[in-house]
Amino acid sequence: MGQRWAVVLAAGEGKRMHSQLPKVLHPLCGRPMLDYVLHSAAAAAGKVIVVIGRGAAQVQAAMGPRWRYVLQERQLGTGDALMQALPLLPEEGQLLVLCGDTPLMGEDHLQGLLKAHDSNAATIMTAVLPDPTGYGRIIKDSAGRVSRIVEERDASVSEKQVSEINTGTYCFDLTLLKRFLPRISADNAQGEFYLTDVISLLTESGYRVGTYQLDDYRIGLGINDRAQLAEAAVVLRAHINRQLMLQGVTMVDPDSVYIDYGVRIGTDTVIWPQTVIEGDTEIGKSCTIGPGSHIKNARLGDYVVLRQSVVENCVLDDGATIGPFAFLRQKPSPT
Repeated sequence: MGQRWAVVLAAGEGKRMHSQLPKVLHPLCGRPMLDYVLHSAAAAAGKVIVVIGRGAAQVQAAMGPRWRYVLQERQLGTGDALMQALPLLPEEGQLLVLCGDTPLMGEDHLQGLLKAHDSNAATIMTAVLPDPTGYGRIIKDSAGRVSRIVEERDASVSEKQVSEINTGTYCFDLTLLKRFLPRISADNAQGEFYLTDVISLLTESGYRVGTYQLDDYRIGLGINDRAQLAEAAVVLRAHINRQLMLQGVTMVDPDSVYIDYGVRIGTDTVIWPQTVIEGDTEIGKSCTIGPGSHIKNARLGDYVVLRQSVVENCVLDDGATIGPFAFLRQKPSPT
């Protein structure tokens, strides 16, 4: 099997976000979306390389020194982006390729992809969409074998009817990738180097390409605008709330509770509707929070009652009762 590496493609311009902030740094439940991708990649692979482009210095500063970065100076497509990382990769092994805007992709999904990969030349993570418009389609032959991926702009009328799409996450045999990636061209509607063209080159040369289909298509969808960011937040919040409830937290109406990733809450605590809990927050056991409360970067002891109040950067002792209509925050240190 050899070494296992991951490359995360995070160089895109993100024009549809209409923002000065690089797309991959937009927050999702308290963390930049790229942070989720990097930690999933690191859990599944030994080493991670991040390809950065637009706002490169900002992305590198936000993500920190743990990762190895390479720069794609001009955004010439996903194939060109991966090409920048090629010299840093070993001659053999397995390579996971992920997009920096797919934050719902967890380690379990990547492990499923790796298991399906086996001895394939490449394995594509796919999903079946109710409306596949805008996504690359998985084209298979009469025997059900993958032959190529066709992008929306280059697809024929019949190819656009295919509902199985490419999520942009792959596992490659490194030896074959190093041989075939330099052969792709920019002869397409966008004038870009598509990583998907490697699939055609592999199948035309007789190599086997497999697929790993997600059970929940939403997991693999990339975030391209703020509407999709909000849709991803709905999925992630539901996961966060469910995990907390399984650990012994009661939520009277989970759909109306907004909790950031990483918030810690003790058993037998009850969260009432219209409550927001953000940042580096820890809440003890047997507390009553809400309705209508907002907590950020705070520490609450056990048996705390907090109704219709705001608490920021504070520590509340065991048994404290706050509200309604209180606003507690730590005063800034004098300078």
